[in-house]
Amino acid sequence: MKLKYFCVPVLALFMAACGSAPDYRNAIPAKSAALVAIDVNSMAEKSGLSGDNIDEGFLARFKNMVNSGLAGSEALVNRIFDDADESGLGLKEKIYLFMGEQAKMGGLLVKVTDRDKLEELLDVLKKQQICTQPKEADGCEWTVIGNWLLAYNDGAMVLVADNKGSDPKSLVRQASMWLRQKDGEGFSASDDFRQMEQKKGDIVLWSSLEVLPHEAVYPLTMGVSAELRLKDVKAISTVDFMTGKTVMDVEMMVDDDVMRGILDKKQKVTSTVKGSFLDMFPSNTPFWVTANIKGGEFYDFICENPSVRRYFEKSMIPLDFGSIFNAITGDVALSMSGPEGKDFIAYADVTTDSFLKSFESLKSMAALSGGQVLLRNHGDNGYEFKTVDGSLVGLTPGYMALWLGVRDGKFYVTNKESLIDRRVLGLSLRNRDWGKRVEGQRFFMVSDLTSLDRLFDLSKLKGSMASVLAFFGGLDYLTAESADGENVHIEIIMKDRGRNPLSALLDN
Repeated sequence: MKLKYFCVPVLALFMAACGSAPDYRNAIPAKSAALVAIDVNSMAEKSGLSGDNIDEGFLARFKNMVNSGLAGSEALVNRIFDDADESGLGLKEKIYLFMGEQAKMGGLLVKVTDRDKLEELLDVLKKQQICTQPKEADGCEWTVIGNWLLAYNDGAMVLVADNKGSDPKSLVRQASMWLRQKDGEGFSASDDFRQMEQKKGDIVLWSSLEVLPHEAVYPLTMGVSAELRLKDVKAISTVDFMTGKTVMDVEMMVDDDVMRGILDKKQKVTSTVKGSFLDMFPSNTPFWVTANIKGGEFYDFICENPSVRRYFEKSMIPLDFGSIFNAITGDVALSMSGPEGKDFIAYADVTTDSFLKSFESLKSMAALSGGQVLLRNHGDNGYEFKTVDGSLVGLTPGYMALWLGVRDGKFYVTNKESLIDRRVLGLSLRNRDWGKRVEGQRFFMVSDLTSLDRLFDLSKLKGSMASVLAFFGGLDYLTAESADGENVHIEIIMKDRGRNPLSALLDN
């Protein structure tokens, strides 16, 4: 009788322990600097390839996309996706892509649903000399496929490599540690991961500045205090594929005091857009961006960066840049048009035109250039500036022509004289379907995407690359806006407003 009562709880504990594998998400590296969660089921439904067709349709096409990102592992990926049910992998669960600090290492995490089937798959790949004989190490099995290490246990499989092409065997210890992580360990135990999992999106991306290589971080943080902690400057982005468009929302999460202070100062020197320049540009303008700044305060803010301050102080152009910025109060806007988008004109609301007097000092510099630099008056309140080589005055190398001045309380700079007197005949940017969203934003940008299909000859391309490029050829335009100056809302609009972008991408 006593034995019976003892065995019941022991048997229950044994069944509970054996009946469930550890959460595969525990294997996400704790020191991940970027993580992407891909909801395959959601994407399959939106592409019209859900239900019984998911394996044959969506997964077959999704395979091509995975192949493109995991060069050198095509044989494994092909085998897995071609026989998804027999692979032993949970390809209908979320798939995670992770990257380490400075992008030195990256990999893919997939749930293991049947270890025996996975090992049968690897046995076939070994016989085909695609992978090496699996070996055991620290509680997991591992094998090498090209430049990639594949390691797995009962709950998870990771496929990992470093960007230096090191021997994959050197990653065995790391991979085995990830696979041994329990609840409360690894990145899945962090607040960042919990916030990420709460987001609704077909693709959710978390990243910190630690993911960037030093050479990429330096220009972004130049002049910023050495106390800046890159790991505490983070963002979560969600991507949703909707009918006629792809929507991306980027939410900043800044826990670093230094960066928080910079962002707070930026808020004080900028304001909300009034939309005063919408009517000055035709509706078919290929690229347009606008913001609103408090010029003098904005100038002081950017000059807190030593490199920016040195540029203005040591400039070869003898201008009073402070007086120019001090005159600007309100909306600023830039448009680009013409062949290859090289023609531009920028406007800024100004309270005075007295700063133009400082341009007179350029005439003496031009006179000493031996004809290589030209500056002359253009109308009542403007100038024409030309040089055979912009590098002579610290600007872009090569021939340069600029017209600048003030008209109707607006400062302008352009490289094409005809844009100064351009008048909108017909619809303006205000008449676009996004026109009413501009006013009240801290930043708004629109870019035409219809010319992308002219960049490639699709007739010479085959397979997944042709599908991707054909997809880009179906895009209309992109908008990016920020209501608070930090978080960004992006929309990529399709030419076919009635079609889901996933369907367009996967059906090609």
